[in-house]
Amino acid sequence: AGCATPARGFAPRARRPPRPSTSRGGRFPRGTRAARGPSAFVAGAFEAEDVFDADVSVAGEDARDAEAGAVSFAAFCATALEMTDADVAKVLDRVPKLKGYDVDRVLAPKVDLLALELGAGARALRAAVKRDPRLLTVSLLRLRATARWVEAECGVGQKSVGAVLCKQPSLAWLGVETTLGPAVAFLRDEIGVPAESLAAVAAKNPSILAMSVSNLREKRDFFVNVFADAPESSGAFSVGPLETANGVFRKNPQMFALSVKNSIVPKLQFFANELGLGASGAALLVTKSPAILHLSLERNIKPTTTFLVTELCLGRERAAKLVMSRPTVLAYSIDQKLRPTVAYLTHSFFPTCDAYDAAMCTTYSLKGRIVPRVRALKSKGLMATAFKDPAFKVTYVMCASDARFCAMAEMEREKYDELVKQAKEDPDAGRIGWLTDGRRDENERNDETSARDKKKESVAEAGAALSASKVSLTSEEWTLEAAREMAARALREGEGGTSR
Repeated sequence: AGCATPARGFAPRARRPPRPSTSRGGRFPRGTRAARGPSAFVAGAFEAEDVFDADVSVAGEDARDAEAGAVSFAAFCATALEMTDADVAKVLDRVPKLKGYDVDRVLAPKVDLLALELGAGARALRAAVKRDPRLLTVSLLRLRATARWVEAECGVGQKSVGAVLCKQPSLAWLGVETTLGPAVAFLRDEIGVPAESLAAVAAKNPSILAMSVSNLREKRDFFVNVFADAPESSGAFSVGPLETANGVFRKNPQMFALSVKNSIVPKLQFFANELGLGASGAALLVTKSPAILHLSLERNIKPTTTFLVTELCLGRERAAKLVMSRPTVLAYSIDQKLRPTVAYLTHSFFPTCDAYDAAMCTTYSLKGRIVPRVRALKSKGLMATAFKDPAFKVTYVMCASDARFCAMAEMEREKYDELVKQAKEDPDAGRIGWLTDGRRDENERNDETSARDKKKESVAEAGAALSASKVSLTSEEWTLEAAREMAARALREGEGGTSR
C-alpha cells in the first residue's frame, strides 16, 4: 500500500515522521534547502520579486505521488496549523486554488519561514490564514523580501517580523514604492516618529503601514483643525496647531489606526459636552493623554464618568477637573481598581479624606503603595497626626517619593520595602478594618455610648448594618455614604468598643 509523503512544515505538537533520504522522483535530498543567510534590503529587488506563486500545483513527476495519497492541503493544515475541517473548508471557499498546491514544495517552506524563522508561531499563523488565506499564495521570495523590508525600515527584530505579517498579511503584497515606503516616510519625516516608536507601530498596529499617505495626512489634519480652535493663550498650543498635532501623534502614533468618524469624534464630543470640558478642554485633554482615545466610549469612558459624578458625588465640574488632572482614571476598572481604592482611602483617612482626594490617588497601586504607607503610618502611631496635620494629607502622603515618605514617617527604607513586599503578598491587603489609631479626641471618647444610640439616616443605617457583620464591603454594596458611616462606626468602636 502506498504511503503519503510526509509534508514539511511547522507541527507544534506532533513529531515529524522520518523522511527518506531522497524523493521518489530522484531529486535533491528532502532535508536539503537553500541557505538562508541575511541579505541587504534593496527596494528595486523588492519590487522585482513576483508577488504571488506561479508554478504551485503537483505536476509531472509528482503526479504518481498525488494518486498514491500525497499529503493534501487539508491534512497539512490539520497537522501543521491545527486547523479544523470547518476552518479548512472556509479557507478553500475563499481561495479555492490552494487545494491544488504542492504542499511539500510550496506551502511547507512558507509555514516554516513564518512560524519558525520569523517567530510567528502556529497560533498566530493559523489566525492569519483564517482571516486572509491569500497569505499562503504569496511567493516565498516575496515573503522573504517583505520580511527584510520590515526588519530594515521599521526596526522590527527578525523573530517579531512573522507576527507583523500575520497581523497584517497585506504587507506581503503591497508595493514598497507606492504604499509601504511613503507611509513610513510620512511617519518618520513629517510627523517625526522616532525609530523605537516606529518599531512599536509595526508590531502593534501594522495596518498603519498599509495606509495611504493621503489617509494618514487627513487624520493628522483633523487634529490640526481641532487644535486651531483652542485658545492661543494656552501653553499646550503655543507651538501652533500643526506642531501640536504632530506632537500628539509622536506620543501615540497608534492613533492613526482609529477611525475619525466612528471613534475619535464621538469621544471628543462626549468630553466637550457630557463631561463639560468644552471644545478647548477636550483638545487639551487629548494633548495631555492621547491614549484615552483608544478607550471604549461605552465600556470605559461613560461608566467611569457616571461613577465619578454620581456614585462618588463629585458632580460634573469636579469630575471634569479630576479627569483633566488624572486622565488615566478613565482606563481603570471600577470594580477592581477605582471603587476598592476610594473605599480604602476614605475609610483609612476618615474623616479628612474625601472622595475627590481618594480618586486622585487611584493612579497608585493599592497593594504596592497605598496599603504599605497606611500600615507604615499606623506602625509609627502617625494616623492621629495625619488626622490633624495638613502635611500628612492623603494626597501628600501618597504622592511623595519613597525616600520622602520614609523621612516623613521616620522609617528606615529597608523596613518600608519590607512592608511593600508583605502587602503585595497579603490577600487581605486593602480590606477595610477597625480604626485603632488614637485619632479620636476625649470628647468623642466620653460621648461614645450616647453616639451609638443616636438614630441614623436610612443610608447611614444600611452602612452600619453592613459594618456590624463584616469588615469590608463588596462592590455591589459599597456607596460613599455607607462607607462614611462604616468608617465613623469603626472609629467609634475601634478603641474600647466591644464590637470586634
